[in-house]
Amino acid sequence: MARIITSLIFLAAAVMVFFAWTKPNFAEVGKLQKKEAAFNEILGNSKRLQTVRDEILSEYNSISQDDLDKLNKILPSKMEAIKLIIEIESIAKSHGLILKNIDVKKGKEESDASFGPKKEDFGEVSMAMSVAGRYGSFVSFLKDLERNSSLIDIDRITFISSDTDSYEFNVGAVTYWKKQK
Repeated sequence: MARIITSLIFLAAAVMVFFAWTKPNFAEVGKLQKKEAAFNEILGNSKRLQTVRDEILSEYNSISQDDLDKLNKILPSKMEAIKLIIEIESIAKSHGLILKNIDVKKGKEESDASFGPKKEDFGEVSMAMSVAGRYGSFVSFLKDLERNSSLIDIDRITFISSDTDSYEFNVGAVTYWKKQK
């Protein structure tokens, strides 16, 4: 009989220890397991991001310096208005056109509701130029502007005719540059 009572006392003590000490720790262990799963997921995401970063870096490093120079000429990191004016004047002269006037001014900022890249990443410079010459020469001039390495968007063309075979063409254009962060 003493064995049964001793066994019941030990059983009751074991149940009390379980409910008093072990069961609250089970809840803690469950919370820690959830945290571990979240950390493992974050670690997995971090490793995937590192892999993607390494792939992009490898791809960027595979671009030749020549190609990077070409990209920087198309979309320079600072506005070089004088250089652009000289290029335009050279193109006009090569087609027998006279560059009468060129006006360069910083473009207005656009709202955030526009499509495409964020406007704060790029600056705009508006140009208004006036050239005089023959129509065929002007068309060739526009084709060369299109092939020019600087990114130029023509947004308006007007012209004034005269009694001779010469016209005065007024051209509005926009060029872009990459803002430094």
